[in-house]
Formats: sequence, structure tokens, C-alpha cells
Amino acid sequence: MGEPRVLVVGAGLAGVLLARRLRDAGAEAVLVGPHGGGHADATAASGGLVRAFEPDPAARSLAGASLAELRDDPALAAAAGWRATGSLYLLDAGAAAGAAGVEVLTRDEVARRFGFDRLPDGTVAVWEPGAGHLDPDRLRRSVLRGLDRTETTPVARLGDGAVELRDGRRLTGDLVVVAAGAWTPGLLRAAGLPTTLRTKHIQYAHHRTGRADLPCFVDGTSGLYGRPAGPGRVLLGLPSDRWDVDPPAPAPDTALAARVLAVAARRLPGLDPRPDGPPVSAADCYSDPPGLALHAVAGAVHTFTGGSGGAAKTVLAASRLAATALLNSRSAIRVPHG
Repeated sequence: MGEPRVLVVGAGLAGVLLARRLRDAGAEAVLVGPHGGGHADATAASGGLVRAFEPDPAARSLAGASLAELRDDPALAAAAGWRATGSLYLLDAGAAAGAAGVEVLTRDEVARRFGFDRLPDGTVAVWEPGAGHLDPDRLRRSVLRGLDRTETTPVARLGDGAVELRDGRRLTGDLVVVAAGAWTPGLLRAAGLPTTLRTKHIQYAHHRTGRADLPCFVDGTSGLYGRPAGPGRVLLGLPSDRWDVDPPAPAPDTALAARVLAVAARRLPGLDPRPDGPPVSAADCYSDPPGLALHAVAGAVHTFTGGSGGAAKTVLAASRLAATALLNSRSAIRVPHG
């Protein structure tokens, strides 16, 4: 009985890390699909925020394990372009319960130390000085260089234990894992497979600023998020309300860009929010509940997506868990042929 052969469809960060984990565990992992072929997928567009705290306990466990792996492995940190800038998560005091190993700041302390204004009564902030951000596309390219079983031809159709390519070839395996981000729901529907996954627009822009003290942050009271983006620049965004968009590159939402400026002017009055270039606009795959995780679909087909625009903070731990679950499942046992 040989090692299981797993076809991983999708060469975003989730797909390449899953293929790497499977290979390191002894499986035959074949990564299938275009490898960063210039389209603005969620990996290329991601801001890469990485922190340990999440309001949801399950997401918090994955985020904490991912941050620990990143900080404990200098080679991984270098490959990921890791930057420790600190992370500030603003939210209602009740939602911060269970935040261990971090500093919880009052609303007045947040205003004094970081300049946030007009926060609602009862707001606190979880401050993690050891958090920061990575470059998801850089990490993807680094992991790709270490994979020896890759196929760059686009996928035409999924099958049970098979993937048909656009050039007419057919690859077979013991398992098929679709980790194609925003392309995942369409691939499943075209194959007649059930799915509750949806696509959603993500957008942010870079802005000029004279502030050098702003860390990575998520303002749960307004939805505004941001991170440093080099000298004199900051990345700012708000969640989009455009669902079921078609990949690869939805048109920018000018109304959303205007809302970002309005919210930033209220929350960070000392910030110069002048845009520095056009918005970054892309699509990602969302699950309910949100979060990057392995899910069985039907037969040999699984999905590994649903990171909801923020999988960079959990992908290291989530990919390790997904690889372990695949190799421990009964369907991962390879049946001898002939």
C-alpha cells in the first residue's frame, strides 16, 4: 500500500502550505492550478495581518499557534517577510474576555497612546506588541519553490478523485482538496457538488501619513482596519458589502473608498488620509461560520478555504491541522491498483 496521493487545487497561500504539509508528512501531494499568474487573487491582495487574539475562541487558538510558529522559526519569518509592528484590536469590553497573555487597554489609554478618537463607551483594546504582518504572496512564492509536484495548467472540471485540466489531461488521486479561494464555489457548482461557500469583494488602499507610530489595527467598533505600509504610508480598509462577485478582479468600489476616508477621519483625526494610488480590489471565499478550515464535500472531494479575507493569521496552523485530518481519514488510505 503506497502513500496517499492528494490533488490540491489552487496555488494561493492556503493551497501551497497544505501541499507542503502533506509532502512533509509523507503523502504524495500534487499542487494543481496557475501559480500566481498575475491575477489579483486573495493571496496577492492580502494585507497579511498576524496576531494571536481573535474574539472567537477557535480562531484564537489557530491564530496563536500560527504566530508562535512564525516567531519561533527565523527561516520561515524571513521567507514570509515578517514585520513585528504590534497589533491593536479595539472592541467592546465583554468581547475581550479570555484574552490571555496580552495587554488590555482602556479607551482613554488607546486615545493617549495611539490617537484613536470618538470610540464608543465601553471600548477596550487588546494590545499585542509581538504581533505584526507578513507578505502572503512572498511566502507563497517561497513555499512554491520547495514543491516538486506541481501542475500549472488551469483546471477545467473536478471529479471524484480526479481533476480534468483544460488541455484535456486527467489527473487522479485518492483525495481532491479544492483550495482555490474565490474560484472554489464555481468549481464545485460546475461539478454538480453541493456548496454553501460564497465569494465576497475585498478592498483597501494605501494612504500617505506623517505618523510613524501606528501599528497594525482592527477597529471592531467601526470595521476600519489598517497596517503600516512602508515609510509615510498606511494601508486602510473597511469590510465590503458586495457578495457573490466574480473573480479574479472586481471593479473598485468608489463608495467604499469614500467611507474609509470618512471613518478614518473620525477615528484617527491626526491621520492624513490622502490616497496613494488606486484601491486594491479582489475577491475571496467566505464560509459560514467564517474561517479557514478543511471540509468534506462529497466522496473524495474536500475544500480548504473560507478564510474570509483574513486567513494569513491562521493559515500556518490551519494547514497543519488540515493535512493531519486528511491523512488520518479513511479515504486517505490508498488502495493498491492492478
